[in-house]
Amino acid sequence: MSHTLISFLGKSLRTDGHYRTATYDFGEGGTQKTSFFSLGLKEVIKPDKLIILGTSGSMWDVLCGELSQDGNDLEALMAAVDTNTVTQVLLDTYQVLISEHLAVDCQLRLISYGDSADGQVQILQAMAKDVKQGEQVSLDVTHGLRHLPMLGLLSAMYLQIAKKVTIEGIYYGAFDLIPKSDINQFAPVLRLDGLLKIADWINALQGLDKTGDIAPFNELLQREGLNSETAGLLKKAAFFENNLNITQARGPLRKFKDETKSKGLPGIASLFEESLKERISWVEQDNIYLRQREKALFYLQQGDYVRASSLGYEALITRHLRQQQPNADIENYDLRAQIKDRLNADGDSDYKLLRDIRNSLAHASRSNKGDVTTVMSSEDDLVKTLNRLFSSLIPNN
Repeated sequence: MSHTLISFLGKSLRTDGHYRTATYDFGEGGTQKTSFFSLGLKEVIKPDKLIILGTSGSMWDVLCGELSQDGNDLEALMAAVDTNTVTQVLLDTYQVLISEHLAVDCQLRLISYGDSADGQVQILQAMAKDVKQGEQVSLDVTHGLRHLPMLGLLSAMYLQIAKKVTIEGIYYGAFDLIPKSDINQFAPVLRLDGLLKIADWINALQGLDKTGDIAPFNELLQREGLNSETAGLLKKAAFFENNLNITQARGPLRKFKDETKSKGLPGIASLFEESLKERISWVEQDNIYLRQREKALFYLQQGDYVRASSLGYEALITRHLRQQQPNADIENYDLRAQIKDRLNADGDSDYKLLRDIRNSLAHASRSNKGDVTTVMSSEDDLVKTLNRLFSSLIPNN
């Protein structure tokens, strides 16, 4: 699988016309002494391609002067840097020479300053242009303007989704962490890809709030070191909830809470522990009817009308069963069938309308009943009708 390193080129202070040189400590990867961090990083991670992104005023002249070993057009490049007028055409003249010198395919790409939404979009497009679907990508955010590392993180998230790439690492050569009292000390190399893991958790939490699906946390928790058996309880609970079996979902969630109560959640998961457990706190409720009602309203708000009508209908059956037989097993199929028969015989118009809407949506069939056809003629009518039926048939008590 191809591996691409993407790096930014900035306008840092020059020392005698050059970037300041530092020795970067890569840990087990050894040390690299270089003026451009990405060149040292290249020697450590050995990418197949290097993409260097810079603005019309970045220090292209210094980079090209050190790497091309050729003075051709360097004066024109220096003048363009000084006047902030570097063009892609000018960079293209050095691209082949630098690729040959570094013994790696090197792409020099001009980007905007990213000082507007359009400019920021252009930068993301430039980063994606030379990246192929499914390849490995590493990012160097050491040089460049101060706001570009934020765009670097966003670009990593974007590439993961748009190009389905694997982000191997996000690197920062911390020259500024060298003590002024010992300028000969090595500069540490920081790995920032943990930020992507945090972003994964944020996306999963947002997904839970939008879809009600807790299954993605199974993989995220295992990634942080939680054993597969405990993390898998969330996937098991999600299976039951997604199939509208609220009562069966309670057991795995209760067990998950019990098994993580003493030690808490590990690693990054600890940041989201309170939020996650708050969203599954319903398992402590004894009233399954209220949970069914709550989920029905949730799905209605999210526009999932099939699940909303189905759970609203089941909540209605549960409510009547509880009222008529308080100690009965609410999952007993025969008892629930008896409740449905009684409600069908009673002829309540609101009950029949909810039942028919639910049947029409669940079976993806057009109803031949006029009232249902009218309700299903527009989303607004359907939402208003379900809200009215839920308020009437499954009140909050």
